[in-house]
Amino acid sequence: MDNLQTIGKQIAKIFRKNGLSYQQTKKVVAYARHECGLKAPSQRKGVVDRLTKSEEDRFINEAYAIDGRRGLMLRTLLETGLRVSEFVALQVEDISFEERLVIVRKGKGGKQREVPITLSLARELRLYVGVRNTGSVFQSPRGGPYSARRIQQMVGETAEAAGITKRVYPHLLRHTIATRLLNAGMPIELVQKMLGHERLDTTRIYAQSETATMKKGFDLAMKNRELADLHI
Repeated sequence: MDNLQTIGKQIAKIFRKNGLSYQQTKKVVAYARHECGLKAPSQRKGVVDRLTKSEEDRFINEAYAIDGRRGLMLRTLLETGLRVSEFVALQVEDISFEERLVIVRKGKGGKQREVPITLSLARELRLYVGVRNTGSVFQSPRGGPYSARRIQQMVGETAEAAGITKRVYPHLLRHTIATRLLNAGMPIELVQKMLGHERLDTTRIYAQSETATMKKGFDLAMKNRELADLHI
């Protein structure tokens, strides 16, 4: 990491020296990658990345260790599967603590939907909100809602502090809960409604991801079994 920061500072000096704009620096980086023969890692169609159960636990535990509010924020983001734009728009009046529901009023396409939450999360949110009955659920230090960019930064910072090496971003948390619910037996049509997907095929990719992971685990187990047999 220290070496990368050193390289980054050296590159920044070159950018400043030549007075390059943001768009120009993007072209420079793209050209440098091309010259080095670097390509983005290919991903199999229909397979999405997400946190493992161990990574998920470390992520949430680290968030609470950093700050109680951050812990609750990222737990809410993860367990509700909200898009980051929906999360930052969440208002106190959008939560029904008794019914354990989060009402997403500004969903994709302007459609409203209801998202269930656990009793423990509902209780924690109730304690956090206190006597407030209006305004942003999670207010920034400045008093207004957090920006989507700040939430993205929080997610990345927390994952790094938790020692998670893969790139973690808000939508990856959405991938995580979707896959987890499908794997636990929640009907795919209900997961579709919870996530606010217009098409079932969009939700089905998470089921395909779980199948792909299961196949990888099966292949690894069979390979280990074959190796063990060779040593008998």
